Amino acid sequence: MAQFNPFKGSFEQSKSFSKYAEISLWISTILLMVAFVLKKINPDLINISELITNINCFFIVSFAILSFISEMIFYQASIQRREDFIDNSFETTIAENRSTEYYTNENIASGVYKMAVNGFENSLFTYNIANKMTPSLWVKNIVFAILILTFAVFGYNGAFILLIQLTMPILLLQQAIKHTLFVYRMKRVFENYRRLFNDLKNIDDSKAKRPEIILNVLDYETTLTNGAVLLSSKLYDKFNPTLSTRWIELKNEYNIE
Repeated sequence: MAQFNPFKGSFEQSKSFSKYAEISLWISTILLMVAFVLKKINPDLINISELITNINCFFIVSFAILSFISEMIFYQASIQRREDFIDNSFETTIAENRSTEYYTNENIASGVYKMAVNGFENSLFTYNIANKMTPSLWVKNIVFAILILTFAVFGYNGAFILLIQLTMPILLLQQAIKHTLFVYRMKRVFENYRRLFNDLKNIDDSKAKRPEIILNVLDYETTLTNGAVLLSSKLYDKFNPTLSTRWIELKNEYNIE
């Protein structure tokens, strides 16, 4: 049976709006460059330059709005993912549709322990893929922020327009910082799961660890929802075989069965 998860469509929709926001960012940067060049090479074109600068405000606002819509859809998709997570862990039917072959722990009996195993697997993939995204995100956002800041300040033609233009670098740096904090927190979640299963492999009954299991699950879900980080599909496809192998190694290391 082919892999299926019911929340994939919602996350793809969120990624689409995120992509539209990035396109708005590119257009905004190009318009700022054009307006700056026109103003410098020919003073007679200053009116056209100012018109382009004013039009650029639309794309700056569009970037913010599209990013907001992407996060709203992400939130709804996260609810669907959590419902499927519970269904897979406890053999319930909370979600309208259930995933198939999305998790690799079908040999484990349903219950709190399986929920912990699924959460451990989630944290492994989420942390590693988000971590791989961090360098390129910082490079891209810093380059865009510097370009926009430079052309906005030196192409200054009004306090209000300048204020709007300066919001873009702030949003970009905020996005990069938010992603970095997400990676740091997700690493902590992953390490907490490793400690949990290191303890579990030495005991026969996991009941005593149920509060810690639930705490780890809640920590992961809170971090994921607050971070609202859309993982790169390209990086997921690229590193999925490696991470899947690593997951098998972890299951053997911690006697997960």
